[in-house]
Amino acid sequence: MRLSLLFVALTSMYSSFAQSDWKASVGAQLIFAELNADNGLLNTSYQPGAGINFGISYALNENWNIHSGLGLSYLQTSTNIDTYSDQVDAVDTEGENFEFRYRLEQYSETQRSTVLSIPIAVQYESNGNQTRFYSKIGANANLFLSPKSKGSANSLTTSGYYERFNAELTAPRFAGFGTFENIEFGENDLEINNSFNAFLEVGVKENFGSGRWVYFGAFVEYGLNDILKSNNSSLLDYNTNMTTDFINNSSLSAAQQSTGKPFFDKVTLNTVGVRVKYEFGI
Repeated sequence: MRLSLLFVALTSMYSSFAQSDWKASVGAQLIFAELNADNGLLNTSYQPGAGINFGISYALNENWNIHSGLGLSYLQTSTNIDTYSDQVDAVDTEGENFEFRYRLEQYSETQRSTVLSIPIAVQYESNGNQTRFYSKIGANANLFLSPKSKGSANSLTTSGYYERFNAELTAPRFAGFGTFENIEFGENDLEINNSFNAFLEVGVKENFGSGRWVYFGAFVEYGLNDILKSNNSSLLDYNTNMTTDFINNSSLSAAQQSTGKPFFDKVTLNTVGVRVKYEFGI
C-alpha cells in the first residue's frame, strides 16, 4: 500500500514537473549575414555562418510565451569593388615625405567575428497536441567578440609622387612601387559598434511527449543601429618599415583620402537563417 502511494506521488510530481510553465532549450542555426549600407562606395553580399543557442521561456498561457537566453555564433560579411584608386601622404625609408598612390583591381574584403547574442522575445503559438505553428517577435543585443577584417585584390599598382622633385616613381618593387598580382593583405582588428537587431521568427514545433518539443523555424533580423565607429582611414597605407607589406585598413573604417568621402555613411547588420531547437520542461 505504501509503495503504491509512493508510486502515485512520484508520478504526480513528474507530471507536474513535465507540465511546468518554465522551459529550457538548446539549438543550432545556419545564418546568412549582410552589411546594409547607405551611400556605400563598395558592394555588399550575404555570407554564411553558424551558431548555437541556449534559451529559457515562461508560458503565460496556452498560446503566449516569453523567451530569453544566450546565443554564440560565427558571422561573416563581405564588401567588394571592381576598381578603386586613391593617394595618401607617406614617408619612405629615407625619411622623405611623398604621396603614395595606388590602384586596386577586384578588391574584396571579409569581416569575421564571434558574436554573443542576448535575445528577448514574445512568442505566439497555435493550439494542438502534436503540431503547433508559432511566430516569435523580439530584439537581440549582438556583442562582437574580437572582430577581424581581411582584404585581397587581383591586382595592386602603386607609385610614389615626390613633390620636392616633381617626380613620380613607379619602381623599384623593393621600395613598394610597381604592380603586384593576386595580393593577400594581412588580417586586422576591426573597430565597430555592437549591433542591436529586431527579429521575427516563424515555424512549427513537434511534440515529443512529456513537455518536450522540437522547433523548426526561419528567422530574419534587421539592424537598428549604425555599427560604424570611425571612418577616416585610408583603405591602403604605405608601410615604411616593410615596404612591400602594405597596410590594409577595413572598408568599414575607411574614407577616400582624395575627396574625404567615407566608404559608408551608415552600416547596419542584417541576417536571415534557419534554426532547429529542442525544448524541455524544467
